[in-house]
Amino acid sequence: MTGPLRERDDAHALLAAEVERARAGSGRLVLLRGASGTGRTAVLETAVRHAAGRGLRVLRVRCSPEDTEVPFSTVLHLLGPVPEFTDAAPGDDDRGSAARLWRLLRSYAAEGPLLMAVDDVHLADEPSRRWLTEAARRVDRLPLLLVATERSQYDVEPSPAGLTQALSPSLVRTHTLAPLSDAAAAGLVRAAFPGASPRWTADAVRAGAGSPLLLHALLDDLGGTRHPDGLPRVPETSAELYPGSYPAAVSWWLNNAGPATADVARSLAALEEAWPPGGTPRRAGPRHALDHPPAGHVEPEHARPAEDTDAARHLRPVRPEPRRAACADPGPSLTARDWQGTDTDASGGPGEWAWGPYAARSTDADTDPGGTRSGADGLGAGTGARGAGGDRPESGTPGAGPVSLGAAGGVRSHGVGGAWPEAGGPGAGTGTPGTNSRAAGGLRVPGPGDGGPVRDGFRGPGGAVVARPAPGPYVRLGHGAAVEPPYALHDGDDPYPEAPHTVGDDPYPGHPHAARHGRTEPRRAAGRWRAPSSPEGPVGAAGAGDPVDVLAEAAGADPARVAGWLAAMTRLGLLRPDAGGRPRYAHPLLRDAVLTGWPRPRREAVHRAAAEAMLRRGDRVEAVARHLLRAPAVGEPWALRVLRDAVTVAVHDGRPDDAVSYLRRALDERLTDDLRQRLLTELGSLEYASADTPAAIARLAEAQHLPAEPRNRVRTAVALGTALAGRGEIRTAMEVLRRTEGRLSGHPGLARTVQTATAMLSDEDLATRQEVYRWLSETGRHSPELVGTAGQALLVRYAATAALISAEEAMTRVRDLLAQPTDPLAEPFLLGTAAAVAQWADELDEADRLVERGLAGQHPALLHPMQHAMLNTRADIAAARGDLTGLLATDPGRATGPTNRDALALTALVHTGRVDEALRYADRFDLREVPENWELNRYLYARGVLRAATGDPAGALHDFLECGRRQSAREVISPVVTPWRTAVAECRLALGGGREALALATEELRLARVWNTPRTVGRALSVLGTATGGRRGLELAEEAVRTLRDAPADTDMELIPALLAQGRQLIAAGERGRARTRLREAAELAERKGALRWLTLAGQALREGGARGSVASHTGAGSLTGSERRIAELAADGRTNTEIADLLHLARRTVETHLTSTYRKLRIRRRTELPSALDRERGRELPRAQG
Repeated sequence: MTGPLRERDDAHALLAAEVERARAGSGRLVLLRGASGTGRTAVLETAVRHAAGRGLRVLRVRCSPEDTEVPFSTVLHLLGPVPEFTDAAPGDDDRGSAARLWRLLRSYAAEGPLLMAVDDVHLADEPSRRWLTEAARRVDRLPLLLVATERSQYDVEPSPAGLTQALSPSLVRTHTLAPLSDAAAAGLVRAAFPGASPRWTADAVRAGAGSPLLLHALLDDLGGTRHPDGLPRVPETSAELYPGSYPAAVSWWLNNAGPATADVARSLAALEEAWPPGGTPRRAGPRHALDHPPAGHVEPEHARPAEDTDAARHLRPVRPEPRRAACADPGPSLTARDWQGTDTDASGGPGEWAWGPYAARSTDADTDPGGTRSGADGLGAGTGARGAGGDRPESGTPGAGPVSLGAAGGVRSHGVGGAWPEAGGPGAGTGTPGTNSRAAGGLRVPGPGDGGPVRDGFRGPGGAVVARPAPGPYVRLGHGAAVEPPYALHDGDDPYPEAPHTVGDDPYPGHPHAARHGRTEPRRAAGRWRAPSSPEGPVGAAGAGDPVDVLAEAAGADPARVAGWLAAMTRLGLLRPDAGGRPRYAHPLLRDAVLTGWPRPRREAVHRAAAEAMLRRGDRVEAVARHLLRAPAVGEPWALRVLRDAVTVAVHDGRPDDAVSYLRRALDERLTDDLRQRLLTELGSLEYASADTPAAIARLAEAQHLPAEPRNRVRTAVALGTALAGRGEIRTAMEVLRRTEGRLSGHPGLARTVQTATAMLSDEDLATRQEVYRWLSETGRHSPELVGTAGQALLVRYAATAALISAEEAMTRVRDLLAQPTDPLAEPFLLGTAAAVAQWADELDEADRLVERGLAGQHPALLHPMQHAMLNTRADIAAARGDLTGLLATDPGRATGPTNRDALALTALVHTGRVDEALRYADRFDLREVPENWELNRYLYARGVLRAATGDPAGALHDFLECGRRQSAREVISPVVTPWRTAVAECRLALGGGREALALATEELRLARVWNTPRTVGRALSVLGTATGGRRGLELAEEAVRTLRDAPADTDMELIPALLAQGRQLIAAGERGRARTRLREAAELAERKGALRWLTLAGQALREGGARGSVASHTGAGSLTGSERRIAELAADGRTNTEIADLLHLARRTVETHLTSTYRKLRIRRRTELPSALDRERGRELPRAQG
């Protein structure tokens, strides 16, 4: 080992003192102990040089494994350099030989002080070790210092006894060399690379792992070649190093540890490849899989200032329709089999593709730090206590987990996050009559409505009692007893129905139901079930991810020795625990060097052994599946089940890339054609979600040519059609759907679903849309039953956009259709279409419920056109309510061209005053290469709004007219979608074209009165009033404001410009007092909505009308004085008025006065609204500050 020694001063001082002692005539044995690579030899060399400098004569030897079979080999090598001892050789009598050698040594020591240096004494032959031990007992009266180095490291294979084990402590001075501290290692790195940054230095220190040997080898490699930037990157693979000193040092370290330890070290390195980076991920409350950003997603620039983006997107309460069941998130500790129903077999039985739909979203109670959960929004009265750290709730705890809606409207309570209720006990859950409660393992625990407690078992379907599993290593269900799926599926519309599982067709031979019910550990005590392990804990603890027993089984080693080795390597710095407590190699480079040269079959065998061990332990499916990804096909049913359950987990967490990896691996297992067809459909859908459209289309096309039952063929065709349409290949998509429809002659309901999908996807192409809707309209007029309820809903939507019916009539028809029975595959089309019509009709709450219900019923791993449509409707609802922060927080997804959500985000940027950012956002798209679809029309309208706001009325006019031309060609006449006529009229007015503006505004009002909602009518009246002018114009403006102000829905985003227009007209008419009143109202509304642009325009108009002061000081958190804000924040934190007065040294009456003023400015009525009001205003101040 080269380079300076660090942190070895105490060893040098000890040796220097012992040298002086030897010179004085009193010798001793000094033993330098340390792990491989800690610098024992370097310290010994330093001692040799010092002793020689002090006049001692030096005898030295370095032991090697090759000499262990030769008696006294070490002593002979030690004495060999002395001429008078060269002829000394041991005889057959070991005792006599030892005595002769001792006499020779004494005669030499009599001539002067002597240093005997023995390196690596643990490799010496046994006679030499005994001789050295005996010599240590006798050197105290001789001028002879004996210094030996000995490897002292915990190995999996126990090492022989040390040299000093039989010696009294008074006869030996032992010094153990500690690993390098990070500070000392950083000093060595900076000495070799003076220009290294702190981050680069820390990276190199981690790769050195506290070992001087490894660190010096790494620095030699990094300095061995010139780097163009002057400072080489610390690599993560050994292949990037030259000349390779570092991997050679690691190989030497492994060879010194022995084959058993080397196998464990390499097995750990192989297992670590399958671990998630940074430790075991934690999952918070349940989130909707379909509306979650994909893995590796980069947040768009416009979304960064938004407050709590994840919460805004994913933690909204859901109110499913009573007839539909909902299921809560199974929580972080369940295997995916707990999320699905049970399967009948792994090779394509009736239930092989059953997914429990994710219907419920988390409310704030789901992540309550107090550990309580409660039903909300009418979902039920059940409550549950979550056991912290995996503990089960105590007897009497009300409830056992989160609450979700049961199949019959009751409440299901699921033990999640460690709360596992006992059968029939008070902790089993509370709720309405008919409540069903479950333990997290999927076994059904009786609740109050189940006919009373069951002492010795669980109540199964139909009231039958399923025997409690007997003690043993696995949870075993009663023989022959059907098992109810662990989550209730939608009544009558489960897209993948499952058959009950019985023990007779056990898919896990040798491991009864090991993966089906997730964690399957033995019972800890009578009546208690072991809670899921926490990912935290000390090294080697059972809950620390891949624990000791998994590593030991994978390497075929003793678990006790493996645990000790992990602890020792962590102490030395070669391993470091991650965030979940799992021991990892200190740096990826070290892990790669450990694996270098290990054959691939050995790695694969380790991963398979680990997967099997973890499956028996009941670990999480993703942890097991990550090892299967690195193992060849297993060929057993459990492997396929684990991989598919892992897909469920990944999809639910919004990680399509991970789900794709699991599905690709699942296709390597033995599959029937029917099951392969389903998996290919899932894989193609997920690849599309991962933005790999060509691969997705190839997978879906392959799936379409495999045999499958009709419903699955429909799912595949819809997914393939959606992928093709998204790529712009609408004609091919239509051909796929028509061909599928032609094969469904014996299934009229499924054929209608395909027709509805065809109509929905035809919106992507003008000519195709006209052709499809012509047929749909004619068929619906003469035989409405042939198009089904979903097809009739599409006709209602078509009539609404064509200005043929009113909002009231449209909602009446839609509600009638929703009340009729619908085929499960057609229901998403019905719900999505109904939600869009309800949003246009300003029935925003109903539209919101329909969207949530529709998204909850979507299969999380199947591509479907209504997913995108309903997310668009959700964004339209937010726009109608003026939720600008929510619009900017919405991920528009991955698309080749601008989407509807892009259009809404662009408009929101304009309204919030972030015009420069809006211009950059608009520059992202080249509209010349974008397919002509309805979303392009929406985007053209949004870009027109941007151009008008930036003082380019001519450019805005072009965009609005192009939008109108395209919409008219699609027979979208009503202003309910894009009010382009009024937008054109405003541009004409700005450019001096009053007559054209008046004609357009008049036509817009006529069409608006057909639909007849306050939003469309009020908007048209306002622009018509501006175009008309004079007293008639003032009357129209007043009617517009009155219409919008009295609307039952939130129409503030239309009321604000109407008030601004009326204020300007009043100023022009000389009625400045009334004008200021209207303009101040507009300013207050704009500030409340966060519409900074309108707020600025209101301020300008007020100044023109003679107003003084700032308009931004009347409402909102920005209008609060410093004292008001401080008192409001203390009150929001839960302090009483008296406490606030004492804390701020104010009178209680002063506090009350300030709070009264705060309530008025924040437009709230009670104290409990303070936290949300302040948070909401902070979210609006962020974009304002950055605008």
